[in-house]
Amino acid sequence: MLFSQQQWLRQKFFVLGSLVLGSLFFLVVREGTLDRLHLICPIKDRLCPADTSGQMPLHTLQLKQALGLKLHRRNRTREQLRTHHLIKQLPRAIIIGVRKGGTRALLEMLSLHPAVVKASQEVHFFDNEKNYARGVDWYLKKMPFSFPHQITVEKSPAYFITEEVPERIFKMNSSIKLLLIVREPTTRTVSDYTQVLEGKEHKNKTYNKFEELVVDTNTCEVNTKYKAVRTSIYSKYLEHWLKFFPIEQFHIVDGDSLITDPLPELKLVERFLNLPSRISQYNLYFNATRGFFCLRFNFMFSKCLADSKGRIHPDVNPSIKEKLRRFFHPFNQKFYQITGRTFNWP
Repeated sequence: MLFSQQQWLRQKFFVLGSLVLGSLFFLVVREGTLDRLHLICPIKDRLCPADTSGQMPLHTLQLKQALGLKLHRRNRTREQLRTHHLIKQLPRAIIIGVRKGGTRALLEMLSLHPAVVKASQEVHFFDNEKNYARGVDWYLKKMPFSFPHQITVEKSPAYFITEEVPERIFKMNSSIKLLLIVREPTTRTVSDYTQVLEGKEHKNKTYNKFEELVVDTNTCEVNTKYKAVRTSIYSKYLEHWLKFFPIEQFHIVDGDSLITDPLPELKLVERFLNLPSRISQYNLYFNATRGFFCLRFNFMFSKCLADSKGRIHPDVNPSIKEKLRRFFHPFNQKFYQITGRTFNWP
């Protein structure tokens, strides 16, 4: 009886050991396969980088990225940071806006790239007087740890509409790359209202109907004093930014396309940031329940955006929507002219 129990235990441990070894073998083979796959030029693109010899293998970048996050979350010592060559770097690219344009989605999707490290929270350094008075060293401390070859990206949507921000960023880095993600202005205005409405409801506070806020009751015209309307006049704010930065340092992202077909937009951003092409369709999958694309970092880890993203908009009087579209139209045309990019906005 005792002998049979011992034999059964040996067989059990043998099976478990085989499973563990098999899993390790699968991981090793798969990581090697990923490296080889990324050296192959996708048929769709037909173009490969001229020289990939200096690029770090994909799985090595992913492991380094995971290590940086692990050390960032734990109590790390200077010795650990030196050993792994981790440093804090000022952003080389900033997502400056626009609010409710898809800034969070863009930042999260860019973090799929192993050479990109994101500041998880909105820092609000350049648009907040108290924070700005603390100086660049304070700003640097708010950045995540990264490796020298990686670029840090932060996003604060209020930057785009705050008058002092362009000059302040210019003083820090006049050659920084600026990402601006926009949506169809009327849709963005409704989305802005929806977010504020939800916040009011959570606090059991009342809030005016959308139609009451966007139309001036005295003139029956669009109410430009309403912040959600003003924010959607993209050309107005971009012209101010162009007093400090040339248009070549901006990249305009189509926020509507990022929702329905994100990969082409992300490829354009990779090119703008001079990054090797790393984000692929493998990294993006459509979640039918959420109605949005979610992110797949590897076969073990994936994530979707927070539940607060993709709120259901309230019903808006169609005549009010049409009134807003007519109002925004000349500003949209000017925006197209400045950026050299046309959108399918009514």
